[in-house]
Amino acid sequence: MAPPPAPKPRILLVQCGPDRRHVDRETEDFDPERGLVKRATMTPLACATLAALTPDAFTVDIWDEELHGQLRADTELPDYDIVGVSVMYSALTYQARFLGGHFRDRGATVVAGGPAISAAPEDYRGFFDALFVNEAERTWPRFLADWLGGEYAPEYRQLEKPSLSESPLPRWDAIAADLPRYAWGSVQTTRGCPFDCSFCDVIYLYGRKQRHKPVERVLDEVRAHAALGAEGVFFADDEFIGDAAYAKEVLAGLVPLNRALPRPLRFFTQVTMNLSRDAALLEGMADANFYTVVLGIESFDTGALKEAQKHQNVRADLVGDLLRIQAHGIGPRGSFIVGFDHDTPAVFDSLHANIQRTHLPWVVVAPLQAPRGTKLWTRLRAEGRLATPRRAHAKDRGAIVLNVMPLGMTRPQLLEGFRDLVERLSTWDAACERIRGFIAGIQRPPQVEEPHWPEAVTDRFLREATAAWALTPSERHALGDTLAQVRRTAPAMLPRAVFFLARNQNERRRHERLFTDFDAVLAAERQGDLVPDTQPVYVPPGFATAMRDVFPDLFVRLSRDLPDRRDVPEASRDVLVDFVARWGEGFQALQPQHHEFLRELCDREVAARGGHPGTLEVVEEQALRTQARRTGLLEALLKDVRDELASWGP
Repeated sequence: MAPPPAPKPRILLVQCGPDRRHVDRETEDFDPERGLVKRATMTPLACATLAALTPDAFTVDIWDEELHGQLRADTELPDYDIVGVSVMYSALTYQARFLGGHFRDRGATVVAGGPAISAAPEDYRGFFDALFVNEAERTWPRFLADWLGGEYAPEYRQLEKPSLSESPLPRWDAIAADLPRYAWGSVQTTRGCPFDCSFCDVIYLYGRKQRHKPVERVLDEVRAHAALGAEGVFFADDEFIGDAAYAKEVLAGLVPLNRALPRPLRFFTQVTMNLSRDAALLEGMADANFYTVVLGIESFDTGALKEAQKHQNVRADLVGDLLRIQAHGIGPRGSFIVGFDHDTPAVFDSLHANIQRTHLPWVVVAPLQAPRGTKLWTRLRAEGRLATPRRAHAKDRGAIVLNVMPLGMTRPQLLEGFRDLVERLSTWDAACERIRGFIAGIQRPPQVEEPHWPEAVTDRFLREATAAWALTPSERHALGDTLAQVRRTAPAMLPRAVFFLARNQNERRRHERLFTDFDAVLAAERQGDLVPDTQPVYVPPGFATAMRDVFPDLFVRLSRDLPDRRDVPEASRDVLVDFVARWGEGFQALQPQHHEFLRELCDREVAARGGHPGTLEVVEEQALRTQARRTGLLEALLKDVRDELASWGP
């Protein structure tokens, strides 16, 4: 009798999440049949994609810490051969490192990837057996094959940006039973962003040129969510309309798909203010049933927008453009930042007034932060304006930890103004005023048939919200008046009105946790016990030698693509400074990822100066390479780079 087959190796994929005792990621929702429910925010797309990339030789489980809570030392789990940890942002570093050590102690091979790992792999080395830098469609299968062979690398880097046709249909079977417990399913249609905001690192992770998933694949993924009982889908793109023609193709498929469902899905994504300029896009998103979109407005001040390189928002009538989007029944989640160099303490009252008069139904405000390696970080580092409190929280406890020294106000003024602003914006009187204004301003309602909500449904919502949210009589009155007005004037918009009321409650709950230890944070800030970011950024010893080999390529690329070749020396200098700021002393020799990063930096400089990719005759290209080698420009540039970094000071 043949022996039984050996058991398949077991993989656990963990979506790293915050400590829910301190950072509440749950979303409050209202279902007309079930009443108020709490859900995790979004399905773990990265883990489901990795599961789909995993051969049948393995079994795969998924643990989403945002749904089930953080894994602890006493969490009961079976033994796994491989544990993969997906880390979305740097605030999760503490928990990610814990997971690495915990599962290694249990005998598993523990690996990690995700945006936080790709942005700063040096922060995670030594805590995991292998790291995945950049996208993993090709490197995850390679690692699994290596693991089966008994030997794997400590780091896997995907340098070339893969086509999204290579990304498989995500496997949701591991969390299918839990899918209705999420507010949003997740589908990705594009990667990359054509913009270059100074505080954002998206273009470094995914590139400036957008890559698109085949439209029919996108629709298949939406159908899969509907079949599993999802009520909404978040399109996990950094800029859904970055390629308007492609976005219109997706919308042309979504509209009939959603109309054919017994209960239409609601959609959510991220866009820029360019949406307001395209009537066809606006109508397509409205008719597809996009309830809301993340709009990174950041500021109503033109100077602050230019400072942030948010040029797409610098326009003659920002308020009018916002109202135009809302006139189609799409309620923006307006995101704002306070603490730009152009901001003074007057910004808080000004921002409050502008938000209220634009009737934004969902508002998020944050103090300015400078992620390492971004343009903002590089500039502030050079100006000696980066610092953190000496007693900053090491764990992800939701505390506000600034790293920016504002120019137009003190740090305590920034924090106090921020708290006062968000508390004023999230009062029920202010929120209901904006939601009523949003509904009243809808001129072209979405062409979507949603279930009719009789008065008994809104009565149930008001009754349950009063109890669950501990509403005062005046607050209950504000919600009741809002619902009554919407029922009289636009009854089809009642689901949207309730949706945004619930979003405001989510923000209020988030603020409660955010400001729990706020007085202690303020006290520490007032003491001024700050640790400046003064660690010198040196030119690595092997940098000059490495640049002599690659500089002709950079020189040709910039000469070819810049509109004015007189800008080549300055653009070259900026590229080299940004490169050293990102890679620092750890640089030893040029690796493929360095070449890719240098090309990205060149393309960013070209775009900032109004250039675009060009072509050269072979003879001209050869002449430029010769010029790059013989002019002595590189030696002058290297001195400039050394002088610039030295000026940042110890």
